[in-house]
Amino acid sequence: MAAVLMKFEEVRAVLKQRFPMIMVDSVISLEPGKCIRTTKNVTGNEIQFLGHFPEQAVMPGTLIVEAIGQSASILFSKTTGMGTRPGEFLVLGSINNMRFLAPVVPGDRMEMELRVLKFIEDLALVEAVATVDHMVVATGKLGFARRSFYPALNEDSNELKNVTSSREGVANT
Repeated sequence: MAAVLMKFEEVRAVLKQRFPMIMVDSVISLEPGKCIRTTKNVTGNEIQFLGHFPEQAVMPGTLIVEAIGQSASILFSKTTGMGTRPGEFLVLGSINNMRFLAPVVPGDRMEMELRVLKFIEDLALVEAVATVDHMVVATGKLGFARRSFYPALNEDSNELKNVTSSREGVANT
């Protein structure tokens, strides 16, 4: 097993997510602007396994995507050198060609390897491969952008008000 570059406490310090949504346990390797390898130790006491599925626990695909997204967030943070500023977060903007090829179950150690396809200021496009015991369990391309928690007071927020007003008008007729 490769030496750990970032342990869980360091990962948690970089990510905005908190329990039960932290899906990265460690960073194995990192080349800012190029690639990252991370791990997620899947355990049977995670909350999603209460219902997905009670008879046969399987890691939901959405949480595999979340683990990839959090890995991208760490890569983004270490590439820009400033991470996300207060009031900001890295938002998932697109998912392309996502494939889930084998189930991930409690006891598995999932490794995510992400390679940057494009990196432009506050935008990133990555290609990801998730494996368990060197077997590919998921692949895909994901796009991310740095965004503010609070919408700016500009034309976009006025457009949102217009959409909301028109919906309310439709509901009242």
